[in-house]
Amino acid sequence: MTRELSPARVKIPFGQAMRMVGPYAGNKVVEQIRSVSLIVAYLVLFQIIVLGIPIADATVVALGIGVVVLGLALFMEGLFLGLMPLGETCGIMLPQKTVLPVILLFAFILGVGATFAEPAIGVLKSAGFSVKAWNAPLLFLLLSKYSSMLVWAVGGGVGLAVLFGMLRFLYHWSLKPFIYVLYAAIGSISIWAFFDPNLVHITGLAWDCGAVTTGPVTVPLVLALGIGISRVASQGEGGTAGGFGVVTLASAFPILAVLGL
Repeated sequence: MTRELSPARVKIPFGQAMRMVGPYAGNKVVEQIRSVSLIVAYLVLFQIIVLGIPIADATVVALGIGVVVLGLALFMEGLFLGLMPLGETCGIMLPQKTVLPVILLFAFILGVGATFAEPAIGVLKSAGFSVKAWNAPLLFLLLSKYSSMLVWAVGGGVGLAVLFGMLRFLYHWSLKPFIYVLYAAIGSISIWAFFDPNLVHITGLAWDCGAVTTGPVTVPLVLALGIGISRVASQGEGGTAGGFGVVTLASAFPILAVLGL
């Protein structure tokens, strides 16, 4: 009998490990500094030169910008190491391990769950405190008393978008009919609501909800899932190139859901 040899663990001193990780982490932070520096410089120069207003609490502002840079670096690294591989693996294995109803149920729940995980949803709910009831009664009602119902409507819209996106990948449907039908319906309802004093403010909220759902959690997770399913469904024809387009649906369906609400 032969004994299987397990690979020996290499012990690296803490200092040497930091010297190995340091350049990699430094490059990631520098990338985010380059991304943020332009918009920060623009805001600072505009405030000082054009508006003529000095930067109040400059130390606190600088510290906040540093935290943003560090947070973005950690978030992007976690995204590529965690969420996206997880979503792509689920997309690859789902068609091989389960049947269509399970895939669609999984896609719907994933869309709803990703919506609740979006940081922008909290901003949307807190925005209700700035709306005066006598200026926009229906908008105030949705953002205050029925804010949870609004979030569920947005989540349901994203869930339906991911569901139809998976169907599109599996059956190779074109994206154009979805765009034509959805935006024709959304545009028609928006025009009709514009002439209704109770609904005119809801139109802006609905379209903003379409942008809220394309945030840093939903987009990479849904894209990775779509790429994984498309890779299996295409069978070499088109590869992962057909795994895009679901974010378009994730923007349109929530708008329709809020207008319907």
